[in-house]
Amino acid sequence: MKRILYVLVLLFVLQGCEKEKFDYQVYQPRASDIDVVEFSTGSPTLIADGKASLQFVLEAFRRVEVKNKAGVTKDTLMFVDYRALPKNEVKVFVEGKLIEGTSYSTTDLSKGTISCYAQIGDAKSETRQVTIRKPKDVGEKRYVDVVFHVFELSGTDAAYDPLTYQEVTPKLLQQGLDYANAIFNNSVGNDPNGGNAQIEFRLARKNASGVNLAIPGYNRIFYDSTWKGTASLFNPSHFTVKINSTASYQWDKDKFLNVYIFPTAANTFLGDTKAAYQIVPAGQEALLGIPKIVNSVADVPTTDFFLNYGLGIHRTAFFPDPSNRVEIASYLAAYYATYPTSSTGNTVVDYVSDTRKYLTGSTQTANISTGLMKVSVDGYKFLANNAMDDIRYASLRNNFTQGQVERLRLVMERSPVRKAWSLQ
Repeated sequence: MKRILYVLVLLFVLQGCEKEKFDYQVYQPRASDIDVVEFSTGSPTLIADGKASLQFVLEAFRRVEVKNKAGVTKDTLMFVDYRALPKNEVKVFVEGKLIEGTSYSTTDLSKGTISCYAQIGDAKSETRQVTIRKPKDVGEKRYVDVVFHVFELSGTDAAYDPLTYQEVTPKLLQQGLDYANAIFNNSVGNDPNGGNAQIEFRLARKNASGVNLAIPGYNRIFYDSTWKGTASLFNPSHFTVKINSTASYQWDKDKFLNVYIFPTAANTFLGDTKAAYQIVPAGQEALLGIPKIVNSVADVPTTDFFLNYGLGIHRTAFFPDPSNRVEIASYLAAYYATYPTSSTGNTVVDYVSDTRKYLTGSTQTANISTGLMKVSVDGYKFLANNAMDDIRYASLRNNFTQGQVERLRLVMERSPVRKAWSLQ
């Protein structure tokens, strides 16, 4: 009987201590709540080829009253995620017609410009103008035979650990070229100004003497600690010295693109491998960003093989996060004098007009937004996707623009040390 009484008393005490109940509700935005719609077309230009697409950037805000510490109220704009609204409430109009989704492509060349705006509820954005560009055929497809000179630590070196050491295999090299080709030929991106370079990088099947290679495009070079002498760590010069002094590491520059895989840290500077020389055809302008113009091939110095005829890639590029692909397109593009689309300084100079450029310096945080969205130096909010974007910040890095494509193909024609390509 006592046990029953104790249970009843306990239940009574617990009921008396029960917390007061409140009907909490999470705010659910409605289209009628939206007061301001910010809208960007992502680019001021669009190639009308049916593939290039404007990627619209929308931001929605509602006005709310807030009080400061002094009790004074003022209106302020509060961000609202428009994706929480019903899809039929978020509307984008191109040339006055409602489109589906938040991207737009066309093949219509009848209009030089198109107008675009967004509307949510009664809130309408400013109207933006986009210039339509004609698609451009860059010419015949070019093939570049690539040989990878892969520096691998000797198995007899004291630092070699067979349990942890990973080799850069021919399979990884092929993966890198496959994805680079997809980017160069604009098969994975939909940038509004994306261009097809009509270039295919392929593993060389024969050596300079025309003999079939046992493994296409693969030249393994073993190194050991003697290469760095008394230095505690390896640096690029330990390898470039060997490259410049060893004929077997210097495949014919007129037939092959020599790529050297350096076993150095990812942030190590490998030297400026951009094309440094060009011959300008009569009546044409020199390409900017290539510092020296020569009158003949004889004027090209040959003292530094790596600087003039080869390309360096960090070994870590072939061991990305498992969720990422092997990405070497930016290395290859830099070799043909294509410049980054961002800068830590106050300006971005990449010598083309159709890239979205942005700043990444500590005083330029306004140019870097959350995730893929950036703010270009000319004020456009856009989704970063260029192969030459800053790798430290989110970017799809899946395309080159038409301007970049035209530039790198001209470099292939004009630079005496970048002519290792054929039409078959």
